[in-house]
Amino acid sequence: MAGDPSNAAIWADADVYVGPLDAQDPADIDSPFPAAWALVGLLDGGDGFGETPEWGEDADHFAWGGGLVASTKSKFKLTRKFSVLEDNPTTRKLIWPGSDSTKIVVPKPEPVKLGFELRKFGRKKRRITKNYALVSVDGDITETETDLAKVSLVSTIFPDGNGVLFVPQDTLTFEDEDDEPED
Repeated sequence: MAGDPSNAAIWADADVYVGPLDAQDPADIDSPFPAAWALVGLLDGGDGFGETPEWGEDADHFAWGGGLVASTKSKFKLTRKFSVLEDNPTTRKLIWPGSDSTKIVVPKPEPVKLGFELRKFGRKKRRITKNYALVSVDGDITETETDLAKVSLVSTIFPDGNGVLFVPQDTLTFEDEDDEPED
């Protein structure tokens, strides 16, 4: 069999952390999220973290009387989806931003930092927003007698001034692929 099955992953557990814009990131993959970060609670593992990169415009450029000389892509957008199973103060602020115990108002998403963490057999993988995200409800909110209440959320990830979307923290780094032992 070609490949390494240990590199394939069905993640056993996951969390989403929400922090204010000035929240400090964990120092490294072995450090916990600081107190300013709050957990959203139970997630729907079957839905997982769905990530959608979108390019708003693709354009091909041709030489006069000739063939293709360049292609460009612009207007990049990244969204990441997750589904929450808990009704708690953190999820309420994401679902109904600006609302409180006396009124529910038309949601106007507020910028937050997000941290996505996956875990399996001692391996951890984190993606922490470098700049900020806007979170909103993705679809219907349904509460029934027979199904577990679940709210699907979509976060639009905004890059920093250098185009950085996430700060990755992982027990396996991008550089590990070059660390193969030499004969």
